[in-house]
Amino acid sequence: MRSPRRRRQSGATIIEFSLSLAFLVPLLIGTLVFGFRLVQAQQVDQITRDLAHMYSRGIEFNTSAASEAVSLAGQFGLSSTGNAALVFSTITLATTADCQAFNSTASCPNLGQPVFTEQIAIGNVTANASVFGTPVSSGTLPATTPAISGVSDDYSTSVSQAAQGGNSWALANGFSNVVTLTSGQIVYVVEMFDHTPALSVAGITGAPLVYARAIF
Repeated sequence: MRSPRRRRQSGATIIEFSLSLAFLVPLLIGTLVFGFRLVQAQQVDQITRDLAHMYSRGIEFNTSAASEAVSLAGQFGLSSTGNAALVFSTITLATTADCQAFNSTASCPNLGQPVFTEQIAIGNVTANASVFGTPVSSGTLPATTPAISGVSDDYSTSVSQAAQGGNSWALANGFSNVVTLTSGQIVYVVEMFDHTPALSVAGITGAPLVYARAIF
């Protein structure tokens, strides 16, 4: 027959174990979720590097070549209502020629500032936009017409010289903090967003988003 002292010790052990579970279970769940996110982050990072390399080599992703991007990122489901998006941006410095196109003078608001010359996106652009901005006055990229073969949810815009010279929405906001451009230099940026609602536990794992970018 157990003594009262042993019963008290057993009860205390159960209570201690229950209290430790309240800490260990969320820790285990968080570790698993962050582990899976890390794997996805590595995949997203590799995809952006590969696509940025192709983009810098002159591959136009607002043509049928967009299917190559979809193939590389196919596991993430690029669609207008999906969880992922790819954003391709071409950025350079606004020049005197851009100013002259804007107001026929050698000076304008954007002179010497990083500006977009092109932006292409595939996937859910409603939930995902470039961290440097969207170079259209409406703030929303227009759909490519006709649609890219095999890709129904694609968006594209080219920014005129006049807009590069004087429109605030043509600026690549904050890009100078990332890369310092020189006159005449053109850079190619690919960003990928992947929301991961399946890898999210409310109150434990934070916002379900994996983001990566590559610049060439």
